[in-house]
Amino acid sequence: MRKVIYFFTGTGNSLVVARDIAEIIGANLVPIPSLIHREEITSDAESIGIVYPVYNQGVPFIVKRFVDLMNDLNSKYIFAVCTHGGSSGISLEYLDKMLHEKNGSLAAGFSVRMPYNYVIPSLKLKNFFRSFVLKEINPKKQQEFYNNWRLKLDDICRVVQSRQKRKLEVMAKAIEHLVDFLNLRETLQKSTWLKIGGFKEKTNLPFQESLQLLDHGFTSDHKCQSCGICTKVCPVENIEMVNGRPVWQHHCEQCFACLQWCPNASIQFGYATSTGKRYHHPDVKLSDMYWQKTGLK
Repeated sequence: MRKVIYFFTGTGNSLVVARDIAEIIGANLVPIPSLIHREEITSDAESIGIVYPVYNQGVPFIVKRFVDLMNDLNSKYIFAVCTHGGSSGISLEYLDKMLHEKNGSLAAGFSVRMPYNYVIPSLKLKNFFRSFVLKEINPKKQQEFYNNWRLKLDDICRVVQSRQKRKLEVMAKAIEHLVDFLNLRETLQKSTWLKIGGFKEKTNLPFQESLQLLDHGFTSDHKCQSCGICTKVCPVENIEMVNGRPVWQHHCEQCFACLQWCPNASIQFGYATSTGKRYHHPDVKLSDMYWQKTGLK
């Protein structure tokens, strides 16, 4: 029985999860960004896995676009694993809804906590929206997350190998449904995050798509050595080098790969990330990130 796992990652957490599962169940591992420019995606696999990080309690825009390209899903066994730094929200429910629109559905959905790799509010009131900082997780706590993942891995593989159905793992379900009912993502969350990203204009893009504009918040400082690594790790080709410096093109996934993988910590988001410690999963290499975009090793 042919199996395939599609994945998307920014700092490597979701790649490690996808790779570990694929190794045990004998699945082919395929990076989502390498397929995103196709007109359609059809798989002859009978079992399909989707592994991705949770962004803003939802599904990354690139994963939504990927699902929109899929077809012939009605007879497939589909499972998903979402990684998160604190809460998976109802991300798996959103993904299941997307799959239903393509005549598919999630038979099982799992959430895995990994080290947080995004920004959080600082204690500064001045320039509050632009002074978010990188949340740092100490090495001991990081290792705890990695160990917990290894403990959960076997259970996930048993479920998938036997094609079992399993209730979707969600968190804060009542709160997240209330947020949706009140349309707060399209109003409060959208306006807040655009301010955090330094986007000062108005946009009619829906919340999920509007997050692409948050790259207005990225800059490179004096430590930039024009190495171009940021352009190579960006999964959606959102960065161009202009006069030796990165310039963001405003179709960003907010995966933070550019910031987290910069060898000189020269890429900043807002005004307060320069002293923050960078993070990427220790078992993921730059070559893995390059492969994600091209599909070529």
